[in-house]
Amino acid sequence: MTADPQSDFPLTLQLLHELLGTDPEDGVRPLLAASRRVRGVLAPLVLSLAARDGVPMGTGSRGELDRMLRRAAHYRELVALAGTVEGLRVMKGPSLARHYPDGLLRPPGDLDLVVPDEAALWQAVALLGGRQAFEGAVYTELREGAVDHRFVGLWWYGEDPLLDHEAEVEVATFAFAGEPGKVPVRAALPADQVHADLLALAEERFQRPFTVRDSVDLALVLTSPLAPAPGPLADVAAAHCLAPELLELCELTAGRPGLAETVPAALTAALREPAEAELHRRAALPAPTGPAGGAELSGGAEERLAAGRTIHGLQLTALRDGVPRAAAHHRFDGGLISRTPVADFLMVTGELVDPASHARALDELDRLGPWPAAAGTAGR
Repeated sequence: MTADPQSDFPLTLQLLHELLGTDPEDGVRPLLAASRRVRGVLAPLVLSLAARDGVPMGTGSRGELDRMLRRAAHYRELVALAGTVEGLRVMKGPSLARHYPDGLLRPPGDLDLVVPDEAALWQAVALLGGRQAFEGAVYTELREGAVDHRFVGLWWYGEDPLLDHEAEVEVATFAFAGEPGKVPVRAALPADQVHADLLALAEERFQRPFTVRDSVDLALVLTSPLAPAPGPLADVAAAHCLAPELLELCELTAGRPGLAETVPAALTAALREPAEAELHRRAALPAPTGPAGGAELSGGAEERLAAGRTIHGLQLTALRDGVPRAAAHHRFDGGLISRTPVADFLMVTGELVDPASHARALDELDRLGPWPAAAGTAGR
């Protein structure tokens, strides 16, 4: 990297008061309380601003900040470790944090990694498992054309399990999952890392409304030495079907107190036409058919996967060593089991799981025995 990517934007407690609607005259305590009501993680940024400004802190607030600083450092260690996997890319997280001014902590949520294929995914998971003990796993499969994609989320308790939210590293063979029936899976990240990070922020809109933290992230990227040119950013957003979401984030951020000047008018102007075109494309798509996802049970997992929809894994076994080898499907009369290097999962299609299918899956695993030592033998 040829330039220091840190933004010189004046991020202050006063600005956070404006963004969260608290009164600076009341001090940091109500600001910290308001930050905890924001979806996601924002409080560590308030604490780091308070520490930078010399606000008196007790053992509780200082301890929380120190734990989050250690978590962010640990995530960077995991990135360096998994970064030996060819083709692995980081989204958001440490990549966005590099734009934050010295002494300020971008609140560490999850660590998001993208790999080029399944072999790289299990290689990354094995490397991560050699450094961090995990408590549980989340597993998802989806199909894009003839290509099967996998997502693995591995979580562990925070340093203070009663006060800290769980930490998680997510590894996927695709960059953007999209929205079923409207926005397709897009496997590849943009080549430019700043473009990739901003599109990853925009993609979050399919899961939740944008928050203050998203706007702060955007503002710091757009005021950093690595700020992207509006035209190329709008083009890559259009190519990845994310122009409407990125435009929404830009307009929301430009409308927040203290952040209006961080979003170039040229960027919002460049996004409007592709955003309109993308929304028109989505509106012209046929309405989805078939039963609602929440009503489907595990027996429809293969059909749903073949139709290009997502199926989710219900963890059946304890976590194992994660030695890299191919996962495999095992079919039985209760549905579909995915046997993976991290655990065995009953693949389901919604939040409701038939208890009888779950019981039959456990019985089937007892019949099959342990995960095989040799690759490619599961489910035969």
